[in-house]
Amino acid sequence: MSDNPPASSASLWAPLAKYVPKNSFDYVVDLLNRHTIFMKVTKPKKSRAGLYFFDEKNGRHAIYINGNLDKLNFLITLIHEYAHLVARVKYGRSIKPHGKEWKKTFQDLMRPLIDPAIFPEEVLKCVKNHMNNPAASHFRDKSLVNAISRHYSINSSPLKPSTSVSDM
Repeated sequence: MSDNPPASSASLWAPLAKYVPKNSFDYVVDLLNRHTIFMKVTKPKKSRAGLYFFDEKNGRHAIYINGNLDKLNFLITLIHEYAHLVARVKYGRSIKPHGKEWKKTFQDLMRPLIDPAIFPEEVLKCVKNHMNNPAASHFRDKSLVNAISRHYSINSSPLKPSTSVSDM
């Protein structure tokens, strides 16, 4: 089975545009097109914002992301889960879920997104700080979570997608 989806798959990701910041969409699509991935935007889960696993039965990577996240949290969560996929492919399945290989991969994948065209200035500093030593969940980084919350409260629109659940 090829790990590269057909070139026309970019259109498959079009529904994702409403979940991520506009200036990040092309980068996200480029990443997702590098592997065969089943992605689903799900109903909210209290225990986690996202999930990555390799579906042995179907021979594909799977990423689930909560559909109630605002665009900034959705983007960070998506890249977090995608970093699990890349780290698994690059280092094998025996690495620690949030070990040094995953951290390095996550940092590398986030680097192109550390940009004021994607993250507002008040959030960007916190994202940069978080990426120095990313935690298992960015929701544990109170300064980052608070900066994102402040951004949306000041701008009055959480920019949440119009629907909370969507299959891609």
